[in-house]
Amino acid sequence: MIRVLIVDDDKLARKGLISIMPWSVNDMKVVGEAANGAKALEFLRENDVDLLFVDLSMPVLSGIEFMQKARKIYPDVRFVVLTFHEEFEYVQTAIRLGAIDYISKVRLEMENFGTILSRIHNLIVGDSAQSSGTAQESTLRTAESQVESLDASVVDMKSLESDWLALYWLFNEAAFERLCLLTERVDPLLSRLGGVIVRALSRAEAATGVEATTWLKSEQTQSALDWIRDYRNTIIEVAVRSNDLSQTWIRMIRTVIYIREQITTPLHAKGTAERFGMSRSYFSECFHKMVGCTFNDYIRQERTLMAKKLLRQEKGTVASIARAVGYGDVRYFSNVFHEQTGKLPSEYRVECAAGTTVL
Repeated sequence: MIRVLIVDDDKLARKGLISIMPWSVNDMKVVGEAANGAKALEFLRENDVDLLFVDLSMPVLSGIEFMQKARKIYPDVRFVVLTFHEEFEYVQTAIRLGAIDYISKVRLEMENFGTILSRIHNLIVGDSAQSSGTAQESTLRTAESQVESLDASVVDMKSLESDWLALYWLFNEAAFERLCLLTERVDPLLSRLGGVIVRALSRAEAATGVEATTWLKSEQTQSALDWIRDYRNTIIEVAVRSNDLSQTWIRMIRTVIYIREQITTPLHAKGTAERFGMSRSYFSECFHKMVGCTFNDYIRQERTLMAKKLLRQEKGTVASIARAVGYGDVRYFSNVFHEQTGKLPSEYRVECAAGTTVL
């Protein structure tokens, strides 16, 4: 039996992972959970663990820092990383530290849970039959096939289809812009994704009641993606003007707008849920389902986007920019920024100045 420890600072994410995964079917048992890397190290000192599911974005000790420490003390333990972003260089770092697989939080609900655990189980069994270096190289090759950078000429069309149909793009602007960029790069005329876009628009119309069929039935002079952007903006305007907070989609759009407006201030799921008349548990469930990530991950995403803008435009210190985006601890800010982008803030600034990084 493979003994599993779940390490994630989001309590609901931990509980959700523990409850939805078919552990016993894949010869696994969850023996504990920890809210951060420091607590996980304490658990490891007193309990036997074979496999850890580790969130990369955590306070106290980041996922990478925790893996570095744990690997020195417990060289035989294995890791599966949980990540909100899919920057290959950063996933590669985790793999070099002993991660045998990674799970994208954005795509988690789209994958078959049994398939995920079966894949991990097979990697562990295979790892036992080969050397550590060979196992890591094999896992790295797997990650290379899963993770596509924005400069890649080939993008997984099934992933694009899933992302459009999931409707995260209605609520998560960063996800929308990334989706548009990838779609424009691989299928600008929608010759392959046209049918998927039509189904996505139909789902959006059914979910919000905001009509999309005018584009489907008429000739358009603007590009399809520009029209979709305008349609999305129309949905947001409807939500902003509406006083009907009984509709969850309206509350979620209003929530992400509120978060972006208050991003430099302390934000908590409980207070935000109460602001929009929801219990914390239901709010967190709806937020994850509609926005495609947890409340805390979304805040990290938005603060990182704001920090990137400030690093490109201003000459202030990293510490001053950390404070400007809501982080009092510059070290923690640097960890979060690195986890989101694969670069330290100072490295990102230098690359932007040299014109060698993707914004």
